[in-house]
Formats: sequence, structure tokens, C-alpha cells
Amino acid sequence: MKTLASVLCLLVATGALAQVPDDAGTLDAGVPTGVLTKPPVLARQVEAAYPPEAAAQQLEGTVVMFIDISETGAVTNVEVTQPAGHGFDEAAVEAVKQFEFTPAEVDNVPAPVRIQYAYQFVFRPAPPPEAADGGAATPEGPVNFSGQALERGTRKPLNGAEVVLPELDLSTVADAEGRFSFRGVPTGTHEVLVVVGGYDRFRTKETISEGQQTRATYYVQRRIFSPYETVVRSDRERKEVSQTTLQVAEVQRIPGTQGDTLKVVQNLPGVARPAFNGGQLIIRGSSPQESGVFLDGQRIPLLYHFGGLTSVYNSELLEAVDYLPGNFSAYFGDLTGGVINVRSREPRMDRLHATVGVNLIESNAVIEGPITETLGFAVAGRRSYIDLVLGLVPEGDSGPNLQVAPRYYDAQLKLVWKPLSRHTFTLQGITSRDRLGLVFERPTANDPTINGSLDVTTGFNQLRLRHQYRADALTLDTHALVGNTLIEFTLGERGLRIASTDVNLRSTAEYAFGDALTWAGGVDVTSSFARVTARIQSPPREGEPPNPTVTEEILDTDGDFLQYFPSLWTELRWRPVKGLLVVPGVRAESYIFTEQTRPRRTLNPRLAVRYALTEALTLKGGAGVYHGPPVQDEPSVGFGNPDLRAKRSLQYGLGAEWQVRPEWFVSGEVFYNDLDGLITRSNATVERDGEQVPERLKNGGVGRIYGLEVLVRRALTDRLFGWISYTLSRSERRDTPESGWRLFDNDQTHVLTAIASYKLPAGWEVGARMRFASGNPNTPVIGSVRDDGSDVFIPLYAAVNSRRLPSFNQLDIRVDKNFIFDKWALNVYLDLTNAYNNPAVEGIAYNYNYTESAFFEGLPILPVLGAKGSF
Repeated sequence: MKTLASVLCLLVATGALAQVPDDAGTLDAGVPTGVLTKPPVLARQVEAAYPPEAAAQQLEGTVVMFIDISETGAVTNVEVTQPAGHGFDEAAVEAVKQFEFTPAEVDNVPAPVRIQYAYQFVFRPAPPPEAADGGAATPEGPVNFSGQALERGTRKPLNGAEVVLPELDLSTVADAEGRFSFRGVPTGTHEVLVVVGGYDRFRTKETISEGQQTRATYYVQRRIFSPYETVVRSDRERKEVSQTTLQVAEVQRIPGTQGDTLKVVQNLPGVARPAFNGGQLIIRGSSPQESGVFLDGQRIPLLYHFGGLTSVYNSELLEAVDYLPGNFSAYFGDLTGGVINVRSREPRMDRLHATVGVNLIESNAVIEGPITETLGFAVAGRRSYIDLVLGLVPEGDSGPNLQVAPRYYDAQLKLVWKPLSRHTFTLQGITSRDRLGLVFERPTANDPTINGSLDVTTGFNQLRLRHQYRADALTLDTHALVGNTLIEFTLGERGLRIASTDVNLRSTAEYAFGDALTWAGGVDVTSSFARVTARIQSPPREGEPPNPTVTEEILDTDGDFLQYFPSLWTELRWRPVKGLLVVPGVRAESYIFTEQTRPRRTLNPRLAVRYALTEALTLKGGAGVYHGPPVQDEPSVGFGNPDLRAKRSLQYGLGAEWQVRPEWFVSGEVFYNDLDGLITRSNATVERDGEQVPERLKNGGVGRIYGLEVLVRRALTDRLFGWISYTLSRSERRDTPESGWRLFDNDQTHVLTAIASYKLPAGWEVGARMRFASGNPNTPVIGSVRDDGSDVFIPLYAAVNSRRLPSFNQLDIRVDKNFIFDKWALNVYLDLTNAYNNPAVEGIAYNYNYTESAFFEGLPILPVLGAKGSF
């Protein structure tokens, strides 16, 4: 009899708000990356005594436990999560407490971690006496039995798997490639046992022949299958006051998202529910265009395809998504709202991998792998086919007909070259395109000018070149981007076309003077050269209820426009005493537009502080100045005013984080944003080139946003994860000094989201998402007057946003089934959005003279059936 201890460190993801090193590299987004760069390795193992009771009954068992390992590699705590009884638990804990590890590293810095460890007890009968034919193994003999242990479905090498010949009392441990070998195994048929923590025991028999070498490949089934690695937690400071990081392994199967990682951002604290569950990001009561979406620290024009159906970047190529609702560092700028930074991962270099996904809306595919030992590639593509499905539906006899349904595609190509250990070169290409077309057979009742056809096209292409240099103290990152963006809109005889060329450059440097002080700074330049052709009515601005467009002035423009935003930033990360992190920073920004009489410049000082009162409780706070330049048509003569100033937001936040247990995390924060310089309508005229021209827009508005955010999170473990997020907030505006305060168009007092996902035996997984949100403000119609010139009724409105639409509530359910084969895996899922068929009220529709009205509802129950295969 002998104890078999199988070593496997399954790193437990503690999820969104796990603390990562404050002095980690900021190459990806000016924030610590929190990447596990070196796992803990067992350096000293102590064999547990086999319990006499279990030995007498020839019992076997597996004890699953959490092990806390310090930054020095010492075991500080052991907690049994799946007991085996019969004395196995006590024996395993006593042995594991004496283990020693080489420390784990996060961003190349030693860090404390929690791992999941399975201690395997295998009963081995006493070996039989040596046979007369020389049946005993000869350790000095030639290798006559070898093979490889791989994870079933992913073919991942099982480093540390123990391969046992129980009858012969022989065992060996697989190397990093999962390979093992035995010497001098006697001829005959022998039982083979492969034992790995977290995996089912693999039993088989092999026949050893005289003078021949037997080779075998064993595919071992993981108990709870997941194609993704989980992520280590490090209990050290970070510099961002309010940052949530979503790991792909946690969010691929959240109900209602169809496996799209980026759509999960809409379930976090501070994010309001967008109309029609669309793609707008409304963060802490700010307008969607005031928040920025970044990919590896560089802006992308769009995050979602039409209607928010899916994101423009394939989730299979993501490492994580960083969400910063406010008080972000000086690395980011030109924004008064929040930040979404998407971090792409490097291609896998062990072998060729592929993933193909198909559902009722779209199909996508990903291929990645090594080209050489230092060069890897990843290519992905996606195409929707809603237009093909709806094209089979017969046209009706009335109402608008679909000529071209929403159609979109996107593709990504990434090459990563590491010629030297400290240098990484990345070339990335991205393309995305959407098109929507409608035909109106006759004018609408409310507006006779809306007829003919509607055609909308959006898209962009980007080519990115990046160089990263990492040394012991110095880190450099230079990221250049060139691309183009297209926005094209046609409605009858009206239309808008913007075709721009975009050139961006970001260069960042960071230097650690020691453990107590790190400096970071850089240059950030974005520029856009656009050709704009337009003949449209000016659309309603925020806070303005819609009127029939027949009453609006038609505006024309045809010309070239420049937007050029150079910025410089710097910050310090100072740790004067243990547990305290102080991050002062400043960002200088400039805004230059075509036809502008003089450039605009802003200075943005910022301060963030974190203090760990105890190992479990951390206080955090921040204050800063943030500016956002005019956007879209606002800085043009034809539609706005090129001499507009930047909008300003003074942001304040104060909160706390409580790590109740390693897998449980609670965060709370109160915030206040003071806004001024908001852009509003103007009926005045100004002098330009010696002539009086309409001012159209001015910096005349102010605003205030305040609220509370709470997040309770259960980290990803083998089976269960989820979170509850709640936001209580109010966002108000005042358009002129004489007007009163009114609600922001997208103000939502309460937003509550609860998410849970649980992995069942036999490859099943179930999840649910419950959402509640206050209804958006609405400006009610109190009457109408007939316009004799156009024969259209003009609505009369009550006070702006003086009522609310009914509240929103919805349940989404997802069921997954994993089929695991030796060399590939198949996931089949049903994603049921709006499970109890409660369509959301998205607005109010009126008849031609506004005497009758009805709620305008969103989508009913939506089942999406899909499958994804990978190898």
C-alpha cells in the first residue's frame, strides 16, 4: 500500500475586482494587467499517511482543497472543499501544510495566490513476488513503455499527471508536455492508472511485448470541463480606484449575451440599460458619446454591431475587459464618462487551434497557432445571416417592407513576434461593417416627408503596429494606428456621408525607482481627416423631444474637416507605507478643429488613493478633472460651432472593498460628478469672417450626477460563479441659467442585475440573469396644433422628461451541454432572452394628430440555439 499525491494547481479566478500588483506593467492600458506570468510550482511534497481504516477496506479517495500560498511560497492555510471521509481529509491536510512551493508571479512580481489542489489516495496492493521468468521491472533497462497524457477535448498536456502501474508498484510523473516513460516493464498485460487532480481517474490496460516499445496516448476527462484557464488573484494594491475586470472564462456563458464577452459590460454597476437592449454604453449618467471604448489602449469607433446584437471584436481572442466607470487615471483622456478597455490575448503557441461557432443569428470561426518558435498568428471572422433568413419571409400588403435586413461582418488578424525575451512586436488588422436597408411604400402618418428608402452603413478598418519592451525597471510601449471610418445614412432625398482617415499614436514609458515609487508618462495623439457630405435636418439633441422633420430646417454641407487631439500625461505611484498607495497625475489636452478661430487647451489634475486597513478591507477614493471635446457634428459651421469649448466633469468617488473570503468579494462606492460647459442649442448669431452667422450651439448647460454602486461577487471556481450589482443614481441637467433642473434622457434611478451560473455533472451547465431597471424619463404630449403649410400636426409637450416609462424587468436563461471527445469538444446551448415574455416599454407611439397613444414595445421572448466546436 502506498499513497499517491497528484499535483495539479488549478488557479482560481477571483474575478472582477481582485487586487493586482500596483507596480505591474501598464503597457496594455495604463493599468496593471494582472496576468499570471509564473504559476506556483511544488518544490517539496510530503506524502500523507494512508488511513488504516481505508487501507483495511481497500478504499480510495480524493480530497479537494484550497491552498493559500504566500509570496514566499509557504502554505499559509488549507481548506477542504470536497471531503472524502474515512480519514483521508485529516491525512491530506496534515501533509499539505508541510508542502513548499516556488512563489507564483503576477506581472513578473511574486504574489500570494490561492490554488485548488486535489490530493489523490490510490490503494496499491503489495507487489507480487518476482516471477520465475524475470517479471520484475528493471529500472536500468531500456524504455519499453512510454506515452503522453492529454486533457480530453482540448489536448492540453497534463503536466504533473501521475501514471501508475499499480500491480508492479511503479509510477512516474508526466513532464510539461504530458510525456512519461517506464524502463524494463515486464512482458504481459498490466493495468495503467492516470491520476490528475480535478480529473476523472483514467484506467486502462496495456500489453508489453518482448523486444518492442509500447507507446500510448491517454485522453483524461476533466471533472468540470472548461476550455479556459482560470486566473490567479494577488492581494496587492492597484492604482485605479474603480476598476472591474472581466475574465473571458467567467463570462462566456452568461444568459442573454449569446457568448459575447463585451455585452457583459452592460451588467456591471453604474451602467444603465440601453433602449431596446442595444449597443449604447450609458455609464454613470453620462451620454454614450462621452464614454470611450479602447482595444489595447487605442480607440475603436464602435463596440457593437447594429442594435447591440454582438460586438465587433471576436470574444475568442480576448484576454479580459477592463471597466472603469469614473476617476480613471491620467492614461485615458478626452472623456467625461467612463472607459471600456478591451485587452486582446496573444495567439496560443503550443499547436494549431480552431473554433467554429454557429447560431440562429451569425457564424464565426477562429484559427490560431505558431508559425515559427517566435512568431504566432490568430485570424477570426464573423458574418450574420439575418438578412438571408428574413429574405425568405413574404412581403406584406402594408407598412414598411424589409429590403435588406441588418447585415454585418467583422474580421481580425493578429501576428505576435518575440525575437528577444524583452521585445514583443504585434501587428493587428481589424475590419467591421454593418448595413441596414428599409423601403417605405408610402409616407408615414406623422411625417409625409419620410418616404422612399432608408439605408444605413457603418464600418471601419484599422491597422495597428505595436512594440513593447520590458526590462527590470523600465517598460516602454509604442502603439501606432492608421485606419478609416465610414458612416453613411440615406432617407429619401436626405442623407449624410462621413468618410474619415484616422491616424493615432500612443507612446508610454514607465520606470520603477524601487518598491516605493514608480513613474509613468507618455504622449497620446488622435487625429481624423474627414470628408463630410450632408443634406439633413438637425436631429434632436439630448433633452429635446422629437418633432416632425418637415418643420425642421434642412442643413447642407460638403467639405473636409480635421480633428486633432494631442495630449501629454504623467503620474506617480507612491507607496510611502505598507498598504497605502497614492497616485497623483496630470494630463494636458489640446483640441484643434477645422474653421476654429483658436485652439482649445485643458489641464486635468487627478488623484487616487487606496489604503488597506486589513488584509480583507481596503478603502479607496479619488478626485479629478476630466474634459471631453465636442463630438460628431458639433464642431462644424454647418451644424454647430467650431469654437465650442470642451465639456468639463469634476469627478469624486469614495468607497471600500471587502474580501469576505477568497472567493467572495464586496465593493461599494458613492460618486458625484459636477458637469459644466455642456453643449446646448443657441438661437444667437456670431461674427465669422466678417459675417453674422447662426451660433447654433454653445457651452450653456450644467449637470450633476450622484449615486451609489454596490457589487457582490462570487468568484469563478469549479462549478459556481455569479454576481449581484445594484446602482442607485440620479443624473440631472440644466440647459440654461434660467431653466430648472431636469432629468437626463437616460436617467435610471434603480438598476439591479443578478447573475448566476452553475456547472452540473455530465457536461451540463445552467445559468440565469435577472434584471430590473427604472423606466427612462419621457416628455409627454399634452396636445397638438395643425401646421397649415405642411398639413402635419405639431405636438405640444409638457415639461421635459417630467414622466417615466414603466420599469423594465426581464429573466434570461441559458442551458449548455458539453460533449467532450478525445481531440475536440462541442458545446451546444440554448440562450433564452426574456424567458417569461415581458416585452420592455421603449417609448410611446402616437397617431397622426396625437389624440391616441400606445406603448412602443421591444422584442418578445427570443430563443437562440447555437453550437461551438473547438480543438
